[in-house]
Amino acid sequence: MMERLRAAALLSSFCSVALVMGVAPAPATFLANEGQWLPAILFKGRSATANVSFLRDGISFSQVAPEDEEEEHEEPHVDHHAAPEFQVWNMTFAGIDAGVRIAGERGRKSVTNYLSGSDPSKWVVHPMEYERVIYQGIYPGIDVHFYGAGLDLEYDHVLHPGADIRMIRTVYAGIESLALNVSGDLVITTAMGTQIQRAPVAWQVIDGAQHAVPVDFVLYNDSTFGFTVRGGYDRTRTLVIDPLFELVWASYTRALGSGNNINYCFANAMDAQGNVYLTGMVDGTFPITPGSYSGPGNIYPEIFVAKFSSDGTTLLYSTYLPGNSSEFGTSIAVDALGRAYITGVVDLNFTGQTNFPSTPNAYQPVHADGPDAILTVLDPTGSSLVYATFLGGDGGESGYGVALGPTGIAYVTGTTSYIGYPEVNAATYPHGDKDVFVAKFDIAQSGAASLLYSVRVGAGSFNYCTAHGLAVDAAGNAYVTGSVGVGFGSSVFPVTAGAYNTTYNSGQDGGAAYLLKLGNTLPVPITYCTYLGPGMGASVDVGSTGEAFVAGTTATPTFPITAGALQPTYGLGNNDAFALKMNAAGSALLYSTFLGGPGNDRATDIAVNGSGEAYVAGIARDGFPTSPGALQPALAGGLYQDLWVVQLNSTGTAYGCGGSTYFGGTSDEYYGSFYDYFAPSLALHDSGGQDTLSIAATSHSQDFPTTPGVYEPTKVNGIADQPVFFKLTCASMPMAPVAGFNADVLPTCTGALVDFDDTSTHSADTWTWSFPGGAPTSSTAQNPQDIIYPAAGNYTVTLIACNAIGCDTVVQQITVSLAPAATVDLGNDTTLCDGSTATLIADPGFATYIWELNGSLLSDGTSSITVSDPGVYTVSVADSAGCSGVDTVLVEVLNTPTADFSYVVEETPCASPRLNFIAAAGGTSYLWTFGDSATASGPQQQHTYTLSGTYTVTLTVSDGPCTSAATQTVFVPEATAIAMGPAVVPNVFSPNGDGVNDCFAPVGLEDFADCYSLVVFDRWGVAVFHSGSPNACWKGVNDAGDALPDGVYYYLLTLGDVEYPGAVEVLR
Repeated sequence: MMERLRAAALLSSFCSVALVMGVAPAPATFLANEGQWLPAILFKGRSATANVSFLRDGISFSQVAPEDEEEEHEEPHVDHHAAPEFQVWNMTFAGIDAGVRIAGERGRKSVTNYLSGSDPSKWVVHPMEYERVIYQGIYPGIDVHFYGAGLDLEYDHVLHPGADIRMIRTVYAGIESLALNVSGDLVITTAMGTQIQRAPVAWQVIDGAQHAVPVDFVLYNDSTFGFTVRGGYDRTRTLVIDPLFELVWASYTRALGSGNNINYCFANAMDAQGNVYLTGMVDGTFPITPGSYSGPGNIYPEIFVAKFSSDGTTLLYSTYLPGNSSEFGTSIAVDALGRAYITGVVDLNFTGQTNFPSTPNAYQPVHADGPDAILTVLDPTGSSLVYATFLGGDGGESGYGVALGPTGIAYVTGTTSYIGYPEVNAATYPHGDKDVFVAKFDIAQSGAASLLYSVRVGAGSFNYCTAHGLAVDAAGNAYVTGSVGVGFGSSVFPVTAGAYNTTYNSGQDGGAAYLLKLGNTLPVPITYCTYLGPGMGASVDVGSTGEAFVAGTTATPTFPITAGALQPTYGLGNNDAFALKMNAAGSALLYSTFLGGPGNDRATDIAVNGSGEAYVAGIARDGFPTSPGALQPALAGGLYQDLWVVQLNSTGTAYGCGGSTYFGGTSDEYYGSFYDYFAPSLALHDSGGQDTLSIAATSHSQDFPTTPGVYEPTKVNGIADQPVFFKLTCASMPMAPVAGFNADVLPTCTGALVDFDDTSTHSADTWTWSFPGGAPTSSTAQNPQDIIYPAAGNYTVTLIACNAIGCDTVVQQITVSLAPAATVDLGNDTTLCDGSTATLIADPGFATYIWELNGSLLSDGTSSITVSDPGVYTVSVADSAGCSGVDTVLVEVLNTPTADFSYVVEETPCASPRLNFIAAAGGTSYLWTFGDSATASGPQQQHTYTLSGTYTVTLTVSDGPCTSAATQTVFVPEATAIAMGPAVVPNVFSPNGDGVNDCFAPVGLEDFADCYSLVVFDRWGVAVFHSGSPNACWKGVNDAGDALPDGVYYYLLTLGDVEYPGAVEVLR
């Protein structure tokens, strides 16, 4: 889409749908323990204030302490996870019957999976969830039913006929006090706060009608309560007692962030159908022994992966990857088959052991020591592992980014410390105390073959490097961004010659952001490596032609910014976000801009659409710049911080259609400095120019904005942190127009007619046009038509489009050209023969045609005519632009000559007869064809046929272009010999050299040259002379020239077919 910087206000924003993963209004469900938890836990659910485990003798509540709103962290490179404080208290049934039966009711398969350890047979896939948990026979004739009603947990004591209410003894352990208030409510005080069970209601059904029975709590001691009935009731009928908890509930499978727990969403991805995939961490197994605890020694976060439908209404699966240490999922990607790829870190609290799942085909199936990075691949259902490997050595590794190449090819980046990290097909690069790693996997391979390369890059001893963003282009090149910090000495980070910036400068940040591009050959080369400026690179994406887009955070006002940037100056807070675009060679910034205000603003993710427009997300306090008409133009949380999303145009000089908006509630929308690197996370789905963004984050707000109908529209876990995600699309919002128009130029011979088409967006309702050089020179119509420009040239047109919000001006140049003169060509003059016709053709495509002969109208409307009369023909044409043209052609008509001929057969000696042909007069050229492939020209011809027979003779007579032909059949007789006639043959000669009668030859046979033969023989019959010419004679010698003796010799004279023998005497 075309973006332009305008003097008017910035005009775009987002529309959204959002989902908070809290509670749904449907009744809560309870997940059965099918091996995923401690055996003592039978079912599990969660509430806004506690996790609840259903035990053999009652239920156990575990609650994390509400965390104070955390002050903004100023250290951007702190990696820690604060240890939570939490408490466990139990509610058990004293003296419970040993034969009690505990079962779920109204069950169905859940969409939840627990993939723990490396043995698939021990994975728990789709455990049952139930709407009720029934404790049957806790005392004789007494049952307890647990269920959800709307957002509340309820449990009923059901006393069957004859049961004794006094047997009910419910004991609290791990609380501070138990009391009744003036309303008869049971008040349970814990170290973390107060839980209330409202005064019970009770009833019996008699004759189909429900009758109330007055029942009160009764305290037996400071930890035990029961019930008492005021007055009597019918003990032959069932009595139901309902003490209502003042708790808001959601099922364990239907909430990823309930229970005042530590829950974070770090990353999200979208598939081609728009389904959303999330990962992060949720609380792991809580203890069930009453008392107060300090984590993480007793509580381990675990990785979750959740898949939601594209409209946010359905949880398609929810898979947990629990180990026996702390695990975080930090990045996620989805391939074309719907398989989710997750990276992160396991054993974050250095237990040295974990049962985090791996697969037999893994490169590294066994955890090394300390934290390890992971690559875990789920099948499309989320219920099985396709590939799962650790990646680490002895020091500690964290996976922070995953990106995909062709199907089955995955790239992982992160940070490694100390020694032992596996390097495979890697060139030698500097190492330091903390280094960047990039690993490439082929999950279709197994074991060592599945790791295609693994590269470690550092900045030297006492220096650290972190990697937080990863992208891969179509050629398989990997792009990484993060931060380089120098402890002592100088950096030897391998910046490349010709890179944009080869000088380390940490400014006020304590580190320098970098951009690293690795090639796709082995050993893996560094294509380019450049510093970007003081700060930290948080995310990178790559455009279709190899340009890298980086977002991050800087605390230094001198961070490099390009001319014309959207925000060229620092926002004066503790931090500003930045977004930049690097050219494909890594040698120059195409744009770089600040994004920030006077607060503490950070960028966490960037995504680029097919048009090169970048979406950037982050967190900000008050004063972050938003665009007019923004979805949420200001901070909602007072002193707290909200998410923000910005769309930049392709040059970084203005907002794209999404503009800039906050998004959040009245509390923090992120929590804890460790997680600054990850959330909010962006996933971009570009479908034919319509961008859809999925943004995932962690919310601390109870009023995070949501939309109707989504899976979890309400946050119900108090001030605890809770994963959220929402979708944004560019949409029409109340805003000023964006002026635009198209011009349709129709050239004419005398000028041009121009029609203007208004293309302004956002419902403009007034238009002011200016047409200098045109007629008229102005208009207020939306789409002015037939504006006349009399001369060719370039003209400036101005449109001001307005509505109630504001105006926008666009100035555009149009090019006007005149229509070329109409030209028509009838070709050269034409000559006809009398009786023939010719077609005169004018050039096609004209609007009108008029034909005349010697000035008289012949026809109109056609581009050609057929003529036979002599004279001057004229055509007049005109085109659609009104341009006309004329051409003439002369047509002459000639007489056609008459063809005729006669012939005479003339017999000749020894040869076929000769035919003499004579043409009749009247032509200028004559062409004869004699029927034997011979031809000749001229009015008279003699022709001799080699064979006798009948022949067809044709004479073609021409006079200029006019011709006629005559044909006759002639008979040619066979050739005949003729008698010798007057010829003389001597009978004696004297070849004595006296010049008299020295040579013998017949005389007078010159006409028989074509059929003459003379042979002379001696008396023994030997030929001594032969000749084929009547002009040759025999001199009385042989062939060698020797004189022959006198005597009589014999000759044979042949004329054609006639032979004449005789004798001749040689007498010297």
